[in-house]
Amino acid sequence: MRNLLRADLRRMLRWRGFHGAAVVMALLPFLNYYLQNLPNLGKFSVQDIFFSGLATYGAYPVYGLVLAILLSAFLGTEFHDGGIRNKLAAGHRRGAVYLSQAITAAAAAVLLQLVYLVVSTAVFLPLVGHGKMTEGFTLDGGTLALLVLEGLLAGVAYAGIYTMVTMLLANRAAAAVVCLVVLVAGAIVSFNIPRMLDEEEFISGRVRVTTADGVTTEYYDSYPNPMYIPMPEGLRTFLSLSVRALPTTQCGEITMWGFCLAQHRDNAAKFSDGDAFLEGANRYIPLFPLLSLGTAAVCTGVGLAVFRRKDLQ
Repeated sequence: MRNLLRADLRRMLRWRGFHGAAVVMALLPFLNYYLQNLPNLGKFSVQDIFFSGLATYGAYPVYGLVLAILLSAFLGTEFHDGGIRNKLAAGHRRGAVYLSQAITAAAAAVLLQLVYLVVSTAVFLPLVGHGKMTEGFTLDGGTLALLVLEGLLAGVAYAGIYTMVTMLLANRAAAAVVCLVVLVAGAIVSFNIPRMLDEEEFISGRVRVTTADGVTTEYYDSYPNPMYIPMPEGLRTFLSLSVRALPTTQCGEITMWGFCLAQHRDNAAKFSDGDAFLEGANRYIPLFPLLSLGTAAVCTGVGLAVFRRKDLQ
C-alpha cells in the first residue's frame, strides 16, 4: 500500500494536468480581486479574497469545477491506459488500489487549495494600507484557522465524491460529465435548500389593514412566513445537516460567512441574501469538519464496496 500510494502521489505531482490546475488556482486570487474591485461593490479586505478561493463572488463553485476536471481526468486515465489492471495483475488488492487513488485525490485537493491561500496572502496582504486593500484579516486567529481547516476538508469531501464516481464508471469522458452534473446539481441544492429550511415560522413586519369604510391603518406584528416549510423539527435538522454535508454548500457558506463578517456584517443584507447565509452558517459551521469527513468516508466506503465487485474487463 505504501509503495502504491507513493507511486500515485508522484505521478499526480508530475502530471501536467495537476500543474495546469495549480496555475488556475494561483491565478484565481487575481480574478477574485478584479471581480470584487468592480465599481459599486464597495470596499473589501484581504479576507474577502482569502475565502473566495472556495467559491468566487456569488458563491460559484470554481474550486469544485477545477477538482472535477482534474480528478476525473487523472483517475480516468488510470483506467484508459490500463494502469488499474496492471496494479491488480502485480498483486495489489482492489481495496489498496482504491484507497491509494482516494488518498491521492484528497492530497491533490488540499494542495490546490493551499496554492490559492498562499498566493492570495503573499500577494494581497502587503497591499493593505497602500490604497489597494482596506484591511487584512479581521477575524480572530481561532476562527480564521477553523475556516481554513473547513475549506481544506471540503476539498477532501469533493475528492471523495469524484473518486467514487470516476472509479465506478471507469471512463474518462463519462466520469467528467457525471462529476460536472453532480457539481451543478449540488450547487443548485446548496444555494436554495438551506435558506428554505432555515426560514422562521413567523416573521415580524409591517401589517396594513383597510376597513370597510376605506380607513387604512398600519402596525408592526408577527405573521406566518409564507416561505416556511412545515415539518417536524427533527426532520428539518436532519435535512439541514444533510445538505450541509455537501462540499458545495460548505464552500458557499464559508465564503459568504467570511465575506460578510470581514467588514460588511452591519450591512450584510445588501448582499445576495447575506443574512440568510450568516444565520445558517453561524449555526452549522462548527460542524463542517465532521460533515466533510463523514461525506468523504461514506463516498469512500460505497465506492470501495462497489469497486471490489466491479468487472474491470
